[in-house]
Amino acid sequence: MTKQQLLDEIFRTRGPGDKMVLGGANLHGLYVSCTDPEYDRLLQAPDTLVIVDGMPVVPVLRMLGYKVGRRHRTTWLDWFPDALARAEREGRSVYILGHTPDVLKEGLAKARAKWPTLRIDGAHGFFNIEDGSAEATRAIDRVNAFKPDILFLGMGMPRQEQFAYRFRSRIDAPVIGLGGAAFAYFAGFEPTPPRWMGRIGLEWLYRLAASPRRLAFRYLIEPGLLAFFLIRRAIRMPGAGASSGPAN
Repeated sequence: MTKQQLLDEIFRTRGPGDKMVLGGANLHGLYVSCTDPEYDRLLQAPDTLVIVDGMPVVPVLRMLGYKVGRRHRTTWLDWFPDALARAEREGRSVYILGHTPDVLKEGLAKARAKWPTLRIDGAHGFFNIEDGSAEATRAIDRVNAFKPDILFLGMGMPRQEQFAYRFRSRIDAPVIGLGGAAFAYFAGFEPTPPRWMGRIGLEWLYRLAASPRRLAFRYLIEPGLLAFFLIRRAIRMPGAGASSGPAN
C-alpha cells in the first residue's frame, strides 16, 4: 500500500468484531519471524496487515513477483504523525502502550500540544507479558477502559508481537499497531534519520552510525542469517513464492 492507502485502511469504519493488527516487514522483523514462532504466527494471521517497513524488502518482493515500488514502503516514521493528525480530525481516540515513563510523558505532552482536541493517553510497557500475568491483565483493563479506536504498542520486537499474539482477543480496540520506537521518535528520544536516506535504502546506515554497539548484529549479521533461513524455507516449501501480487 501507499501511505494514503494505508491511512485509509487504518481509519476505515469497522463493524463489531472487525479487528486489524498492523505489523511490519523489515529485514530485522523477517529475521525475528524466523526465530520466534509467536511472531511468525502473528504476521501470518488473517487479521494482520503487514506493511513494507524497510526498503530492502522491496527488491525481495519484486523477486517474488510482487509489483511494488518505493512508494509502497510505508515505514512508521513517514506516517505516524499523519495518523495522529487524522485521528484528531475524525474524532478517533489513540492509546499508546509501551516505552519508558519518560518517553510516554514527553510524547503525550507533545501530542496534546500539537493536536489539542485529540483524545490520547497511554501507559508504559514495563510489565510482565506472560500468559496469566496480573500485570498484563491490568494493562489490558486500562486499555479497554479507555476504549481506543487505535492502540499503538511500543515494546520493541518481538515483545510487542508476543503481547499482541497472546492477548489481542482480549483487547477492545479495532486496530492494534505494532509501532516499535515510532512514539519514541515522535517524542524526540531517538535521532530521526533524514527521510531521503529511507527513500534510497540507507536509513539503516544512519541508525548503525548512531548506535553501533547496539545495532551492529542487526544490520551486519542478521541479513546473512535471514538469507540462510529464507533459502532453507524455499527449499522445504517449493512453489510457495508468489507468482503475482498486488499492484496498488
